[in-house]
Amino acid sequence: MRRSLTERERRGAALIILTLVLAAAYWLLIDSWFAGPLRDINAQAQGLREQQQRYAGVLQHREALQQQLQKARDDPSSNSSLLPGDDPSTVAADLMQRMADSVSRHATSGAGCVLTQRMPMTPEQDSAEPYRQVNVSLTLSCAVEPLIAFLHDVEYQRPFLFVDQLSVRRNANAPAHGGAGKLEVHLLVRGYLQAASVEEVAP
Repeated sequence: MRRSLTERERRGAALIILTLVLAAAYWLLIDSWFAGPLRDINAQAQGLREQQQRYAGVLQHREALQQQLQKARDDPSSNSSLLPGDDPSTVAADLMQRMADSVSRHATSGAGCVLTQRMPMTPEQDSAEPYRQVNVSLTLSCAVEPLIAFLHDVEYQRPFLFVDQLSVRRNANAPAHGGAGKLEVHLLVRGYLQAASVEEVAP
């Protein structure tokens, strides 16, 4: 037979139930309607204050940044870092020819190297950017030695170029035994040219 609760146990159970009811009422009526939104507002305000402080710090250095930018534009060495020309299509064609000439210089090194395919790529760009990208996609049939020499030319000679993608695999027609022979190499080369007009640093 089930034992009935004593007076003390009933009071304890009532207090527990009352505490749970009050906690639920606080969460439903106060925290979810007032305290929670206030915490969110405070967090957003703190984020805005931090953002404002960062922008204020940038504005304090605005004049120095403009002077550094102008100095970089006037530096003759900086001009040689960019691809010459104004039209991206023409510059892309010149870059493909530059890559073909580089491959030709190493064509007889080791087992040789041949440029089998080249294609200009036109990435979407923000017109406000001070420099425009020019990308070309290249496919080579190349041995290890000339490939290393070609990649060295791309990375270290001016104008500055960057290899964004590089895929190297063994040729499907390579013999099962012996050296790898020529490798199938696909790479995406990126360079920059000066934009048609460069805007001043906004205040």
